[in-house]
Amino acid sequence: PLTGFSMFGFSRLTREQQRLWKIGGGVILAGTAFKFTYFQFSRNLIVDDMEDRHLQATAKLKESREFAKWSQKDRQEKLPPLTDEQRKQLHRYLELVAEQQPQVYPQRKP
Repeated sequence: PLTGFSMFGFSRLTREQQRLWKIGGGVILAGTAFKFTYFQFSRNLIVDDMEDRHLQATAKLKESREFAKWSQKDRQEKLPPLTDEQRKQLHRYLELVAEQQPQVYPQRKP
């Protein structure tokens, strides 16, 4: 009856050859275990770092949005509203810029 290693002819090898195969198999198993452990360790480091970066980015985004709201409110309080004449001048200026730079300000089609 063929069982285990004898099925592959392992029992027919000399003791020295068997020893070398066992050492080689042990090296392969140890290398695989090391690679798996290293992968898990490095993956955890990367995931933890990404979580930290995400939390920092989220906090900065919230801070930026709050500053933008404050800044807009501050500007609106300090500046008087545009007069009708200023509004017309601004509209003409934007039309002129759109004509001069059509790749930046595409024309609307009626």
